[in-house]
Amino acid sequence: MGLFDSLGALGQGGGLFGGLLNSVLSGGLGQNLPAMLNSALAGTPYGNLDGLLEQLKSAGLGEQVTSWLSNGENLPISAADLTNALDMPVLAEMAGRLGLPADMLPNLMAQYLPGLIDKLSPNGALETPPSV
Repeated sequence: MGLFDSLGALGQGGGLFGGLLNSVLSGGLGQNLPAMLNSALAGTPYGNLDGLLEQLKSAGLGEQVTSWLSNGENLPISAADLTNALDMPVLAEMAGRLGLPADMLPNLMAQYLPGLIDKLSPNGALETPPSV
């Protein structure tokens, strides 16, 4: 079974992560994806996507964050960068809220966060959605 088969199987499971993954795998970001991420961030020290971006900036990843907010090319971020920038207990809490293993979340965030933030900032500022 390949990676996408595994991810697809996980997406069939329902829950927050199932909805999140189905949104991503269906070819778009989906209307619920940003709100689902905000829900996963609620109750963490970061609070929401704005707080997450501020934490990434304060951890030395401001160049990447700025690229996602701007109209130019999105700079990549690695799972290791995310793990170093964010507290592992917080990542584990977020993963639990999304219904996936904690070690999977940094990889998924590295893959999808730049594009998500880019889509949520058409005018250079993050348009944070309400929580679900």
